[in-house]
Formats: sequence, structure tokens, C-alpha cells
Amino acid sequence: MLSAMRGERRRTFSSGRYCVRAAQHCLGLSDDAIGRAGRVPIWPAGTVGSISHCSDLAVAGLSCSLAGMGVDIERSERITPKLHGKIFTERERADLEGLPSAAAAVTFSAKEAGYKAIFPLSNQYIGFQEAEIIHHWTEQSFTIRYLGSHAPNRRLEGGVGYWRQSHEHVMTLFLLD
Repeated sequence: MLSAMRGERRRTFSSGRYCVRAAQHCLGLSDDAIGRAGRVPIWPAGTVGSISHCSDLAVAGLSCSLAGMGVDIERSERITPKLHGKIFTERERADLEGLPSAAAAVTFSAKEAGYKAIFPLSNQYIGFQEAEIIHHWTEQSFTIRYLGSHAPNRRLEGGVGYWRQSHEHVMTLFLLD
């Protein structure tokens, strides 16, 4: 069983890296493999990017003009009501009341995308209760209010995010100029 899980993890990891190479190609960049420090990708000079994968999908984004970028993909039903108190602020929980369960996955994924966009700039962990998602449901977009005390993370408030749902998944993208 453990061997099968490791094999699946390697497959999804390599799928994410494949998406990075495709993005590099689209931007006319060298398709050299990106490095990593622990679990954090090291992007080529002058670029920012993000990778996400789940068991059956992978996505990557890369930019030569943004200050930060985060992408995330999640299964629509991944976030159960039992987890809401741990990962959502009181305001977010109120906003999610009465909405389909996929709305919780969008909110969680938005937090993940925001974290991925800001971490390379601030090098500071952000707890789930430190970032609050403000949804613009009809536009399929969101912004982030930073509630913590680490000043560089306030930059999150200048970004904009987008989300889409497709069948069993939600995907978010968060951009920092």
C-alpha cells in the first residue's frame, strides 16, 4: 500500500513538472528543470510560478511579469463541514452557510493559492485563520484580507484571484502585481 501511494505521489509530482515545462515553452523560456528547496520550487531568475496537483489532475502557472502567483486544485467535496472551524474564519463560515459543499473547496483552495503567491515574497507561514477570503461569486473571483501581524503578508490584499469549477474539481489562481 505504501509503495502504491509513493508511486501515485511521484506520478502527480511529475505531472506538475510536465505542466511547468509546457508553461516554459509557451513563454519561450528554456525548459530546464526547476530546482526546489524542500517542497518549495525555485523558479528561474525573473519568473514566478506555482504548481498544484491532486490524484488525477495537475496544473502549473508561470509568469515573467507578476510579483507572485499561486495556483491550487482541489476535489470539490474535499472540505467537510467538520473541518470548517479549523480552516475558515467566522465570517467565512457565515458566508458559506447554505451554499453547496464545493463553495468550501473554493474557499480553501483560494487560501492555498494566496499562500503560494505570497510565501516566496515574505518567507512566512500563514495560518488558515490569518487569511480571509472575500468572494465575488457571480464574477468567479476573490480577494484576500490579511488578518495576521507579519507586515510583508499585507501584500496579499493587493492581489486578485479567480476560480473555476469543473465536474469534481475546483481550481484557483491568485495573482500579485
